[in-house]
Amino acid sequence: MALTRQQSVVTFSTNSGGQEYLFDVLVDSFGAVSVRNVRSPLGLIMDPYTTMPNIVVTDMQEAKLMVAQLMSETTVTSGTITFAGETSQTQAIASGLLNNTNYRVAYTTTDGMLLNTTGQTTTAFTVNAASAYGTVAVPITVDYTILVATQQTSGYSGTASIIQADAGASTVTFPTAMVTENYSVVLSPNGFMPVYLSAKSKTGFTIQLGYTMEVGETATVGFDVFV
Repeated sequence: MALTRQQSVVTFSTNSGGQEYLFDVLVDSFGAVSVRNVRSPLGLIMDPYTTMPNIVVTDMQEAKLMVAQLMSETTVTSGTITFAGETSQTQAIASGLLNNTNYRVAYTTTDGMLLNTTGQTTTAFTVNAASAYGTVAVPITVDYTILVATQQTSGYSGTASIIQADAGASTVTFPTAMVTENYSVVLSPNGFMPVYLSAKSKTGFTIQLGYTMEVGETATVGFDVFV
């Protein structure tokens, strides 16, 4: 059986002056995003005389961006890696899952150990620890998730560069404000450094390093945003 997604439809509601408007955002098999099936409090809008408040039109644009974002980033695969005293491990990726190396690997550890990724290919990657991790007697299991952006032009993933003059912080501003603050950010530092979000709003978020940088030092942190 050859299964192909032809379209995805997400229904939104918005309010203006106490009245509810409904509309569908459609994404076709080529990734084109459009709005259809707009319903006012009086029903489906099919005539050339019904007008819509500006806030409804604005919300339609916000909804299109949100759906494009939701469709543009996805989890390819996930699994676990066991450390028993090693400083690095190479993890294989099933053939056919990736067609390029533009992916990030997010790690979850039980003790906060900092890990980074090197040697990325379409069939494997290497995860590195700052020191020998786990022991033969007490091995440690690390959960990992491979994330890819199917739309490389998405404004909701990228890389932030932080220098000593930035006081260890970098603010990322969205091209268009989010409709909610209930989004999550996956941070992927390029080294063994603690990083976290010190602020988050509908317009953007701030990445903060958990240590004092030296003069001339530059830190690079990849980020992926999910709603």
